[in-house]
Amino acid sequence: MTIQGADLTEGSTRSAQPGTESSRRQRAIRGKSVWGVAALGSLLLLGGLIALLPERILFSYRLHFSILELDRDRPLRAFNHRTADGLSLRSWYVMPRDGLPTIVYFAGRDGDIIHKPAHFVEAVEAGHGLLLVGYRGYGGNPGAPQETRMHRDVLALLDQAAQAGITRNGSILYGYSMGSAFAAHAAAYSAPLGVVLEAPISTFLAAVRLQAGRIPGFLVRTRFDNLARMREISAPVLLLAGEQDPVTPPSFAYALARSNPQFASVEVVAGANHFNIMRLGGQRHVDDFLSILANDRVNGPAAAQAAIGLPAPFEG
Repeated sequence: MTIQGADLTEGSTRSAQPGTESSRRQRAIRGKSVWGVAALGSLLLLGGLIALLPERILFSYRLHFSILELDRDRPLRAFNHRTADGLSLRSWYVMPRDGLPTIVYFAGRDGDIIHKPAHFVEAVEAGHGLLLVGYRGYGGNPGAPQETRMHRDVLALLDQAAQAGITRNGSILYGYSMGSAFAAHAAAYSAPLGVVLEAPISTFLAAVRLQAGRIPGFLVRTRFDNLARMREISAPVLLLAGEQDPVTPPSFAYALARSNPQFASVEVVAGANHFNIMRLGGQRHVDDFLSILANDRVNGPAAAQAAIGLPAPFEG
């Protein structure tokens, strides 16, 4: 009996072990499942963040304009405008105050409307308005860059900006490098108070040939003919060139000035190249030009032209 009892007890013990092991297995499986779900959730979250990262990088520049260090009382705001072919493009603006005009800035080929126009900080904080033009195909805007369409975009933008009151005190069109083509074209088809062309091209073909030699003209579809547009501008034009600029040399600026001797003036910044004209002395010329144009609203266009000294710059 003892043996039988021992056998029964042992049997009972053995029969209970499978149940205990099964419970352990179930707990282990549940634990692994929890960790698996947590790991999967973490991977999905990480994947979601990675998927959003390119868009975050792309649009972060559109959202963070603090690099311009503008007064917090005058924040940049988004301005969405429609194109003739139905696109919605985004530009950025600061409203003018104290009767001062608005600077309309056209960026170079990299579309930099963040770092490059930082030299407008003082002018904007003094009361000038600022409109940073967003191109199609740039900075998250839809569409693909194309000369004729971009010119139409600019004219539509200026019209809509006027209706919104952004240029209610008049405009000063400012183009850098490639942007000089949009500023010059817009100036020929509108009535700005003045125009600033920094490191301007004369024509795009001339700029290409400067780098690539006598390339046939029919191979260059984009025209950007600033020489033709300059003849049609009837507002003071400041042409800024870098003395050592290999991309848009002073000869381009002088060619533009010769095409409109009544309104054009050239300033060549000593030692400057294509990228540091403002830093090496161009800032002073821009500030003086803006000040004269602001006074023009009080004293009249003739006084502004005399102050700028338009007939002077044709030694080159």
